[in-house]
Amino acid sequence: MKKGKKILAILMAACMTAGLSACGGGQKSTETPDNGGQAAAIDHDRQVVYGSASMISNFNVKYINSANDIAAADQVYDTLVRCINGEFVGFLAEDWEISEDGLDYTFHLKDGATFSNGEPITAEDVKFSIEFIRDDCSQWAWVHEDLDSAEVVDDKTCVLHYKTADASRLALMCNVQYGGVFSKKAYEEYGEEYGTSVDKIVSSGPYVATAWEDNVSVTFEARDDYYGTPVDLKHLKYVAIADVNAAVVALQTGELDLYYNPVSGVALDTLRMADNVAISEALTCRNESIYMNCENGLFTDVRMRQAVAYAINKEEALEVCGSGLGEVVTYPCDLGDRVVGNPDFEPSITYEYNVEKAKALVDECGNVGAVCTIKSYNTEPYATLSVWLQGALNAIGLDARVETMERSAFLDQLNTGDVEICPFSWSSTAFDFGASTTIYMNSANRPSSGNYSQYVNPEADELIKLGNGTSDVEKRKEYYRELMELYMKDVPSVAMYAMINAIAHSNQLTMEDAGLYQMALVHWAE
Repeated sequence: MKKGKKILAILMAACMTAGLSACGGGQKSTETPDNGGQAAAIDHDRQVVYGSASMISNFNVKYINSANDIAAADQVYDTLVRCINGEFVGFLAEDWEISEDGLDYTFHLKDGATFSNGEPITAEDVKFSIEFIRDDCSQWAWVHEDLDSAEVVDDKTCVLHYKTADASRLALMCNVQYGGVFSKKAYEEYGEEYGTSVDKIVSSGPYVATAWEDNVSVTFEARDDYYGTPVDLKHLKYVAIADVNAAVVALQTGELDLYYNPVSGVALDTLRMADNVAISEALTCRNESIYMNCENGLFTDVRMRQAVAYAINKEEALEVCGSGLGEVVTYPCDLGDRVVGNPDFEPSITYEYNVEKAKALVDECGNVGAVCTIKSYNTEPYATLSVWLQGALNAIGLDARVETMERSAFLDQLNTGDVEICPFSWSSTAFDFGASTTIYMNSANRPSSGNYSQYVNPEADELIKLGNGTSDVEKRKEYYRELMELYMKDVPSVAMYAMINAIAHSNQLTMEDAGLYQMALVHWAE
């Protein structure tokens, strides 16, 4: 048996991500100086207000569908394990073992861990939670779809038996939507009403929700009986701020202490000059990409997807839309040895920026002047990205239109496959190549669980399975090289750059990891 230890990691924020997943940093977070401003004396007992682009609508993990949801849910649910600054750390689990064949995961729970209702957290709750994610949470079920059984050895020991090995599984389980631990008793008592009001939410994490104004705010209080490390911030208020400009003003005036959506462009420049604001940064596996629908519309023809790949000036996109905060990539997660399992090679097919090649392919397909609709959020950076993409597509002979909308409306369309082309970011839980490729290329994850291109290729599915099925890193790389050759040939999306999370917050706070949404990892500056 071997104990899980380290991996270069990121959580899914943004993740997720977005992306669908909240994401942890691949390096220690760094903070910009506060430009010489003298910080006011810190009131350690005051309420800390943090925000994100939208408000959670339900604390039932079944209905969590974005990184913004996770920014709220992460305060009340713990996972067995977390990945902080590149290292697996036990949270509910005191320790754990993974069998040599990668099929069996044994988790030993910490003594004294309780839910907010005073009930002990037991192995039966772990079994229930993983089975609930597999059986009832369609968006997240794929992580555990090959779970053969969950065995309760005793109150503090649970063994998860899988049919196939997956070297990325533990990294994925660091996310609340894939590995959160919930009260079996509470879910069974409240049924579909669970998570709909503060009196129907039972916490396994460091905070409890005490007030909830729908679509506006959630108030959290630190648990006095929390089994883990006591938190620095005792009183929290989570607010929805969709407009980044409004968030900038709120940070400057001190009405907002932290904004979990990464900032860039003018907003970032403005906040860097604010005396009372600090910026924490962390490189992530969050890839800003162009997704194209492989099942419906213009981009079912691979030549049209190739045309888009040639039309994209990645360096320009990073500068114009990402404030230069990131690294241009050839394929997703192309970040050298910082990513476990990265094949780190030059594919035989690449798409250097070439407008003439792109125009020739559009002409070859008989699509000169064809209308295509770019859909996106109406907030930054996507408003800017959409207009930039429109210019790139018009330059190769298409008649590109932009349709921006509220976040929830866009996600509804994206998750039902009703988007022809869009700029979007995906995130994985870790700097792990298998965890990432599983999300955006596995046919089982289309369209609502990360495969927003609705890409289907049985060969790709098999290569993902083989790569994730061995712990031998060199063997994984061999499979992933073949996988990336397919990706570059089929072009379900165009990966442009890996992003650096730039999280703005009060200079009275410090962040342990700018890629994680847990406010328990945010501390007073003194």
